[in-house]
Amino acid sequence: MFRTGLLLSTAVFAIACPQLALAKDTGAAPTPTVGDPAASAPALPTTGPAGQIIVTGKREQAAQIKKSASIVMDVRTPSEITALPDVNAAEALQRIPGIQMESDSGEGRFINIRGLDADLNATTYDGVQLTPSNPASPQGGSRAVAFDAFPAGILGGLEVIKSVTPAMDAEGLGGTVNILPREIDPQKSLMVSGGGALGVETLRNSRRYQGNITVGAGFGGTTASGAHHFSLTLSYAYDQDQRGINDVEADYINNPSAAPAGTDPYVASKLYDDLQPRLYDYHRTRQGLSGSLVFRPNDSTKFYVRGLYSGYVENAYKHEYQLNGLADSINSISSLGDITGNGVTAKEVVISTREVLGNDLIEAGGSTTFDNGVTINAKLAYTNGHDEFPYSMYGGWSTPNTFSATYNNVINPAVPTYDANGGVNLTDPSIYTSFGGNNRVSHVGDDEWSGVFNVGVPVGFGEDAKIQLGASARLRKRVNHQYQADFIDPSASYADFSQGGDQVYYGGAYNIGPTPIYSKFEQIPQGPLIESLDAYYNDKEDVYGGYLQYSGNFGQLSVVGGVRFEATKATYRVDPSQVSGGVSPVATHNYSDFFPDLSLKYKMSPNFLLRGAYSTTIARPGFNQITAARSFSNSGTPTIIGGNPNLKPTIGHNFDLAAEYYTPTGGLISITGFYDQLSNYIVQTQINNVSDPAFGGSSGTIIGYNDIGSAHVYGVELEMRQQFLFLPGWWSGFGFDGNVTALHSRGGIHQDPATLAISYGTLPQTSNFAYNATLFYEKGPVDAHLGASYVSKNIFGVGDSSATDIYSQPRFRLDADISYAFSKQLSVFFSAKNLTNTKLAFTQSSDPRYPIQREYYQADYMAGIRFNFGK
Repeated sequence: MFRTGLLLSTAVFAIACPQLALAKDTGAAPTPTVGDPAASAPALPTTGPAGQIIVTGKREQAAQIKKSASIVMDVRTPSEITALPDVNAAEALQRIPGIQMESDSGEGRFINIRGLDADLNATTYDGVQLTPSNPASPQGGSRAVAFDAFPAGILGGLEVIKSVTPAMDAEGLGGTVNILPREIDPQKSLMVSGGGALGVETLRNSRRYQGNITVGAGFGGTTASGAHHFSLTLSYAYDQDQRGINDVEADYINNPSAAPAGTDPYVASKLYDDLQPRLYDYHRTRQGLSGSLVFRPNDSTKFYVRGLYSGYVENAYKHEYQLNGLADSINSISSLGDITGNGVTAKEVVISTREVLGNDLIEAGGSTTFDNGVTINAKLAYTNGHDEFPYSMYGGWSTPNTFSATYNNVINPAVPTYDANGGVNLTDPSIYTSFGGNNRVSHVGDDEWSGVFNVGVPVGFGEDAKIQLGASARLRKRVNHQYQADFIDPSASYADFSQGGDQVYYGGAYNIGPTPIYSKFEQIPQGPLIESLDAYYNDKEDVYGGYLQYSGNFGQLSVVGGVRFEATKATYRVDPSQVSGGVSPVATHNYSDFFPDLSLKYKMSPNFLLRGAYSTTIARPGFNQITAARSFSNSGTPTIIGGNPNLKPTIGHNFDLAAEYYTPTGGLISITGFYDQLSNYIVQTQINNVSDPAFGGSSGTIIGYNDIGSAHVYGVELEMRQQFLFLPGWWSGFGFDGNVTALHSRGGIHQDPATLAISYGTLPQTSNFAYNATLFYEKGPVDAHLGASYVSKNIFGVGDSSATDIYSQPRFRLDADISYAFSKQLSVFFSAKNLTNTKLAFTQSSDPRYPIQREYYQADYMAGIRFNFGK
C-alpha cells in the first residue's frame, strides 16, 4: 500500500528545532510552529517541562490553539471532527469559518477559502506541500487537493492558516489547509483509540462500513521532562460505501429565435438541445494509513520520520438515457410550455469505470536547540499525488431513425418531463441498435521532492526575540498519459446487454429502460489502445525559496515579520502535434518574487486579543491553464479548447484585522475582517463567433484562459463557540458552535469579442454568504450534536456572458450525531447525515429556473462504537 516505502532508505535525518506536541483526546498530533519554518502551525506556549499544551474538551482545545497563534488561523480537533458524521477531510473543513465546500458524488471533495477557488489555495500535511490526486478541479487548474481522499478517521486535526509568515511557503491566496498526523503524547507509554460503524445509505438501501484504529507506544526510557526517548504511532482508517445517485441533466441551445413566432419569451429561452436522465451506482473503498517514529535523545533534540498513504478505489456503474436533437425541428409550443419537435433521437448509454487515486508522503527531519538558544532545523520530504483509470468504458446504443417527441421544462423546471409521439416505446431496448463507444485508460502522476534548512538566533531587541533565516527547494514533476481503444460494434441491440424490469427512479419521474448487464458490456471487443496525444503533458516546476524573519514581544504586543524570496523555474511540455500557429510545444517560465509579511497580536487583556496581518502570496497558473495544447471539436458548433502559455502567476496582497474574546468558561467570540487584492487573476473564457484558421474560414467558439488583470475579495467572519455552563443543572450541557462568513468579490470575467469591453462580476467559486450552526449537548455520558451548514450560490463555470455562466445553487444540509459513554474508554453512537436530502444543483445563469444538472442522494445512517485506552 505504501508506494513510498522504499524512500525510507533515502530519508536524511537533519537537526531541527523542537516542535511542540498538541495532546489530542484521540492521540496527540504534533503542532509545528509557523514561526519555526520546520513546520506549519503557530507557535504555542509551553505549560510544562515537556513543552506541551494539555487542555480538556473539544472547543477549549481549539480555542487555546487559536489564542496562542501568532497568525490568523482556525483549528478543528479530532474530537470535533468525530462529533458530526463528516466522512472525509472536506466535510470536516466545511465547519470552519471562511470555508465553502464543493461536493461531488454525494461527498465533499474540494474546498474554497474566503471566496477563492480551490486551485488558488494550498494544502500541506505536517507542513509538507501536497500535490493533487484528482486533477478534475472545478476551475481546471489541476492544482487543488481533493480532500475526499482523506478519511476522517486518519486526521489528527485540521488547521486553516489565513495569514502567513516569511518562514512559510508563499503559495495559497485564500489560505493553507494543514492536515495534522495522529501521534501519541510523548509522555504516554500506550495509546489505543478508534472505532467502527455499520450503516445504510437509504437511496439504494446499500450498506456502509467504517473503521479506524490508532496505536501508539512510548518506550526506551525518558528524558528529564518525562518524555519517552522513542514514540511510535500507527494509524489506519477504512471507509466503504455503495452510494447511489439520482441525476438529471440538460443543455440549452441558447437560441430563442428557433421557437415559432409568438412564443412566450421565457418558454423560448428554455429550448433544450438534449435531456439526460442518469442513474449512478458507486462502490468506493477509501483507506488511510499513517505512521511516525520519533527519537528524543534529550529535551532539546528530536529526530523523526513520518509517512502517509491515503486514497480510494472506486468502481462506478452508470446508466444514462439521452434525448438528442430536441430543437432541430420544432413543430409547436403550447401555452403550457409543451415543446414538440421532429428529428429527435434517443440513446441508451452504459458506463463502467474504475478509478484509483491517492496521496503518498514520506518525511524525515530533526531538531536541536543549543544552550545559547540557537536553533537549527531541517526536513526532507517526498510527496506524490496520483489518479489512474485502469479502464473507463463508454458505450451507447442509439435509435437509427428519428422520431417526434414532446417535453416540458416550464411547469416544473427541476424535473422536466418527456414523451415520444407516434407510438414509439422509448423503454423497449430492441429499438436501440446503432452502437458506438470506447475505453480510455489514463494515468496522472504528480511528484515533488522538497527540503528545508533553517537557523534561529536569539537577539536582544524585544522579549523572546529571534532572527530566523532559511532556504528551501521544491522539485516537482507532473505527467499525464491517456490511451483510447474504440469498441468493435457487437452488431446487437441494447436488448442483448440489458436485463430485468425497467429502471424507474427520481421519485417515479423517469423510466430509462432495463438495467444494463455491466459484466457483458465490459466484454465487448476493443481495438488497440492508442495514446491520445491531446491529453499528454510532461511538466516540471521547481521553486527555490529563502527568507529572513524577526519574531519578538514588546510588552503586550507580539510581532512576526520579514520577507520571503521565491524563484520559480518551470517547463510545460505537450506533444508537438497539438500546437499550431508557430506556438512552441515547450513553454518555459522563469520568474522571481519577494513576499513581505507582518503579523501583530496585542493583548488588551488576558482574554481579549486584537490582531492585524499583512501577507503576500502567490498562485501559479494551473497546469491545464498554461498548456500550449489545443483540441478541436467539429461536433455541432466548431470549438477550440486550449490553454494559454503566456499566463503569469496571480499575486495576492492580503490584509486581516481580528478581535477575539476568550470566555472564562472555554468559549470564543471573534470577528475577523479581510481584504485580498489580486493581480493577474486568471479565469476561463468563452468567446463565440470568432475566426480561427482551424475553423477553415468559418467562425466558431474558443474556450481558454486569460488574465483579467486585478480582482479583489473582501469580507467578514463571525464565530461563537460556547457551552452554556452558567445554566442550572442539566441545562448546562447545552451549547452553541457556529460561524458566519459574508464576503464580496469582483473582477472582469467577461469580454465582448467585438468591442473588447470588460464586464465585471463575482469571481468564480465565490459564495457571498455561508454559515455553520451546531447545537450541542455535552453532559455526563451524553454527547449530542445537530449541525446545519449553508452555502449560497456561486459561479461554477464562466460562459460567454452572464446569461450562460454556470451557477452552483445554494445548499443547506442538516446532520446529527448522538453518543453515550459507558466509561471514559468506551462509547456507542448513532449518526444521521444529509437529513435534508440536499440537492447538488447547477443552473445556466443564476436563475434556478434553468437547471442543467440536479442530483440527490438521500440520507445516510450509521451506528457504531468508539474506544480510547491509554496510560
